[in-house]
Amino acid sequence: MFSKKGQGTTEYLIILAVIIVIALVVAGVMGWFPGMSAGINETQSKAYWGATSPISLSDWKLASTGATFTLKNMGADKLTVTEINVNNIDLNLTDVVLTAGATSPTANAAGFTCTAGQSFSYDVVITYDVDGGLTGKKLTGSKPIVGTCQ
Repeated sequence: MFSKKGQGTTEYLIILAVIIVIALVVAGVMGWFPGMSAGINETQSKAYWGATSPISLSDWKLASTGATFTLKNMGADKLTVTEINVNNIDLNLTDVVLTAGATSPTANAAGFTCTAGQSFSYDVVITYDVDGGLTGKKLTGSKPIVGTCQ
């Protein structure tokens, strides 16, 4: 007398809702939604900064005696790095000239220090000039440099 036509549809919708909730939780844990994950680790930071263009920050070391950065020109133009700003602190470096594809000798910043053993996560802005072109260009990273002070 009574048919159960709606029961199958209701069960299907409940299962679909559970699957969607699980997928959203997994996406949040894996960092696909900004603000839901705990941030990035050092490996992810190095991967990001190693691929930025036109200048990559291929390596960094922050220590109680200062900071060291290795820069690489990823573009075809000659570039002059005029400033590196870490966590809103200008490092007042000597200009570093990078020909196309060149990696710099490391840029040392004795004035920037941290406490040994302490983890850090700092925003970076690199200011540079393009040879025969633009001056004062800024490369602002969307991800911080991450590591442990040595």
